Amino acid sequence: MPFTPDLLFHETLSGPMALGRRESGHHARHGRTTRLSLHATIRIDSMEDFLLDPEHEAWLGGHLSFPPFSKCLPVRQGRFQLFSPSDDPLMRLMHYDARFEHEGRTYFLSGTKFLRDDPGPDLWTDTTRLLTTLHEGHDERGPVVATGVLSVGIRELLALMASMRSPRGGSQTLVRFGRFFLGNLWELYA
Repeated sequence: MPFTPDLLFHETLSGPMALGRRESGHHARHGRTTRLSLHATIRIDSMEDFLLDPEHEAWLGGHLSFPPFSKCLPVRQGRFQLFSPSDDPLMRLMHYDARFEHEGRTYFLSGTKFLRDDPGPDLWTDTTRLLTTLHEGHDERGPVVATGVLSVGIRELLALMASMRSPRGGSQTLVRFGRFFLGNLWELYA
């Protein structure tokens, strides 16, 4: 019998990646760039466990499109963390990690959204910009292949919301996730 998760949704993040090592902050603003897209499927197996876990970790699958490698690179192993704590009590993090293979080598894509209420309107930018590094190897200790900023546009955000499904828990699971998500945003930005 196939496993049925509590919640599934799809998210697409895309943006320019600068090939080669770049200092943090320069990312794809300088130098030669190429577009990378992460077409992620996020799966929360148990909403109860997800909400109780301080890291709020879920499974991440899907594929990447990165023209220097391929237009369809399946994610072999991935994880997603939503509103995980940081060293700064006023900041939460969203992490996206995806391991994939290309031409017999393993690569690791790691991205983070930094959620913190800074002066001025920043909620949209904080929740839609993913500072991203692509490493050769199994984790972020490997050599840097590219750095950049992936983002979610309004169309992608609407598609994400339309894709949300709760095969096992129904509308109550969607409500619990919505309360968790919006409650954390309220706590951080209001």
